[in-house]
Amino acid sequence: MSEWSGKPIPRLEDTRLLTGKGRFVEDLRLPDMLHAAVFRSPVAHGRITELDVTDAADLPGVVGILTAADLDRLGCKPMPCKSAHPGSDGTPFQSPVRDLLARDTVRFVGDPIAFIVAETEDAARDALDAIMADFDELPAVTDPTQSTDTAVVWEEGDADTVAAAFAAAARTVEIQQRSDRVSVAPIETRSALGQYQDGGYTLFTQTQGVHFMRDMVAATLGADPASVRVVTGDVGGSFGIKLMNYPEQSLVLAASKAYGRPVRWVSSRSESFLSDAYGRGQASTAAVALDADGRITALKVTSTGDMGAYASALGVGVLTKGFTKTLGHVYDIPALHVTVSAVYTNAAPTDAYRGAGKPEAQYLVERLIEKAGRETGLGPLEFRRRNLVPEAKMPYRAANGFIYDSARFEAVMNAGAEAADWQGFDARKSASADRGLKRGIGIGLYLHLTGGSASERSEVLLQPDGSILVLTGVQASGQGHETAFAQLLADKLEIPMDRIRVVEGDTAQIKTGGGTGGSSSLPIAGVTILKAADVMLDNARALAAERLETAEVDLEYGTGGFTVVGTDRRVTLAEIAADLPEERENLCGGTAESDHEIQTVPHGAYVVEVEIDPETGFVRLDRFTAVDDLGRRVNPMIAEGQIHGGLAQAIGQALYERTVFDPETGQLLSGSFMDYQLPRAGDLPNFALHSADTPTDINILGMKGAGEIASIGGPAAVVNAVADAIGRQDIDMPLTPERVWTYLNG
Repeated sequence: MSEWSGKPIPRLEDTRLLTGKGRFVEDLRLPDMLHAAVFRSPVAHGRITELDVTDAADLPGVVGILTAADLDRLGCKPMPCKSAHPGSDGTPFQSPVRDLLARDTVRFVGDPIAFIVAETEDAARDALDAIMADFDELPAVTDPTQSTDTAVVWEEGDADTVAAAFAAAARTVEIQQRSDRVSVAPIETRSALGQYQDGGYTLFTQTQGVHFMRDMVAATLGADPASVRVVTGDVGGSFGIKLMNYPEQSLVLAASKAYGRPVRWVSSRSESFLSDAYGRGQASTAAVALDADGRITALKVTSTGDMGAYASALGVGVLTKGFTKTLGHVYDIPALHVTVSAVYTNAAPTDAYRGAGKPEAQYLVERLIEKAGRETGLGPLEFRRRNLVPEAKMPYRAANGFIYDSARFEAVMNAGAEAADWQGFDARKSASADRGLKRGIGIGLYLHLTGGSASERSEVLLQPDGSILVLTGVQASGQGHETAFAQLLADKLEIPMDRIRVVEGDTAQIKTGGGTGGSSSLPIAGVTILKAADVMLDNARALAAERLETAEVDLEYGTGGFTVVGTDRRVTLAEIAADLPEERENLCGGTAESDHEIQTVPHGAYVVEVEIDPETGFVRLDRFTAVDDLGRRVNPMIAEGQIHGGLAQAIGQALYERTVFDPETGQLLSGSFMDYQLPRAGDLPNFALHSADTPTDINILGMKGAGEIASIGGPAAVVNAVADAIGRQDIDMPLTPERVWTYLNG
């Protein structure tokens, strides 16, 4: 193993972040800066019959208030949906226009109506109460299964083959499950600081990729993307929701143009519950056809996905293409057919959240597989074993067309069952029963087909002081990019990690990039960084040959320098750098763009044991065993941290998190941490993590994506364990004590 890569090196960025030296948007101040607040709709659906901002605008400290009419004068445009596509039958995509500020109609509680700009935050907030508004309320729908407002109907698969398989089946098994919409709730709320100056815009905001944000914001301003600079420093968690743009990021720029001063807006936690994009939100039915030996012959799925009030940037793609991508799962399913209806509701829009459709699909299929294993009498392990894609079939083409380049599903499942001591469960169950508790065990298998943008570009530049500057278009939001990329490059160049500096998040410094998403930063940007380093070394080799007065072919590279073969004549990168001019365009460097396959297939098995108190319905997670195949791990500590975080979110969705609306008014009833329960440290067990890593040949690093796997694989394992404990399969998450008690008591 190399000196740096593959080792659990403490993260380079942690010292800065843990000592208060991080650079977040709320740390920024610009001279003469103004502050903004958003007046939001208090009703879920209605026509605006009155909007009077006169009294609010006259309050001390208020500089101005923007409404939709003001934005028209500033040349602003509606927000685009980047993932919009027609239905499978060619029916055009349907979407209400999403203006930056509501014009005539509001469609969810929190829909922005007016943008107040003032000298102080307090003055801006005080003006909220002085705005006079009235609404003609309309019926509100917050349950997607009750909505008739369809954006798109998406179909995939072979309906005729699936129908024939079901007609000939020895047995069929069906299940209905929901993945309720969940609040992402990153520790850092959204914020934006905008400045218009000399015909150009500068936006400081959280992102998962500054170039995507630049293009989306420029479209709403009616501006050339080249005139918009987006800067992202440190990001306090994202999980998908800071990938897309929101009205406020455009509004601070429009306001800066209108009032000639920088404008800053910071979301409160209450606002984040109202206006942030939510995750998940699908109600689905799935069924399998089985032959007489219990082997799957077909899978069919129908699903209704909750778009929310508008088509968010990537929302429709998550509910349709993202959801259907992994429906083939780890099982050898000859035929499948899926129909997804993406519908509008009177709630905040939904969009990508850690896994972006794959957690919903994997949960649905894995719960169906669990039920089939029980009903056939084969049991959870044998039924799965009988239907897994065998290693001998790799590379495997799933029924929906996606290719699994390599995977060892059965070996990983067996490793999970062994590590969790599946065979010893009965003794533990008996011991729990002696204490009046119900104990259950559940397994959840998963795979991820990683994605992200292939439009990635990285630069590696030798600096005059001998250090290495890395410029890349991805964006960290807690993943440890500074450390992982430095580890890779330190091994490549055989130099200390502290001589490498990684820069992300500035469209002025980084020409292009696809951003971070789909568990792809290392499999995509890691590869382009190493390829850019090869180009840099080729250029450095020419300079070294000139300095050593020898042919390039006679030079070999190692330990940070070039040596003439067979001699002790040597020049280091630092010595080459000392001769370079300081102008960046004349530095010795290399550039590489992504030109390789980006889809990898991480997979694994999670085994959970729970204890349930039948008197209260309280579920205690007793054991959580995870076996993951991530390919090569650059930093095992960071990889395990990603798994820990994803499991916490999966457990939260399975046991605690629930978004609740008043069914009559559409008011959000779970709009604070008093009403919306995230898992706390005491709710989580010690995770027993194991690796079953097999490097992939898809990329030169042998890496498979890691960021989303635990959120994909975790929910089904937890719910399967609870189902086993209470002896019934017709259950669904979140398994709150009230719901479990109800299941136990009929």
